[in-house]
Amino acid sequence: MKQIIILLFLLIIVSIFNSCSDEINPVSPSPISKNNNYLGGNGTERTYKVTENWLNVSSNLPYFSVPDSLLAKVSLSTDQLQNGIAVIRDYTEFVEEIGELFYTSWELPLPRDNYLQSAGDGIYYRLSDELDSLMLNKTYSAGNYGIGTSIYKITNDEIITVHPSNREAINPSCTYIKNNMQIGDTWVIWKLIDTTSNYTIMERIFEVIGEENIVVTAGSFTAFKIKLSSIHYNTNYVYDLGYEYFVPNVGLVLKESDMNIFQWHSSTNRTIHFRQIIRKELVSYNFVQ
Repeated sequence: MKQIIILLFLLIIVSIFNSCSDEINPVSPSPISKNNNYLGGNGTERTYKVTENWLNVSSNLPYFSVPDSLLAKVSLSTDQLQNGIAVIRDYTEFVEEIGELFYTSWELPLPRDNYLQSAGDGIYYRLSDELDSLMLNKTYSAGNYGIGTSIYKITNDEIITVHPSNREAINPSCTYIKNNMQIGDTWVIWKLIDTTSNYTIMERIFEVIGEENIVVTAGSFTAFKIKLSSIHYNTNYVYDLGYEYFVPNVGLVLKESDMNIFQWHSSTNRTIHFRQIIRKELVSYNFVQ
């Protein structure tokens, strides 16, 4: 009887110890389940429309002049032509668990569930290509468009870009977006390094400058407004690259820029100068927690 009492006592002690251990050291949930506010969890889909308007410098007049004989044949409407639309991209971005090939070939150090990847595809249309085809009496159709695959590491406070080891020296991994943004936050989202001197050639900077109510095809949102800048250290010059708008639990809902562009064409040895306005807006989304 004494042995039975001692055994019961020991069982009670073990039970109490296990109970206390679970309270002191709870099992932490996967980082992805806590920190996917601006990228989306496994299964997230976002559909975007990107339009590029090519205008004459310092004006709202279209840069492309479509011959009258082709006006009825191009894919764009009269309103689109008057607004100078030259490029349209429609695509869907998928967020999913990182593929085994990326995880093993890149020799990533953390468990696989610490990473997500995004990829997407859609349709690409370019007015200049259609005009070339029509003037040569050829049929033009929009082409397939792929955004490639991006790999991200998910942490408590930020989502970090990840590159294979052979690219890290030139393009080090950087914070893509912070999960807990505050107005005034600033960080480097991309950088280019000269490996011969270990000198930073270029950086792209995010700065949270406020909140703004915006309307896109997908709906109305109150979004963090982020200014995107590019610093070129070899010329000590800063380029303003426009603004991006992020919404918690949705992601990027709008990107806008308005820049002067210089393009050199090797076939004609000619540089063209035009005003480029880009608008990338969210059309629809499906966020899976």
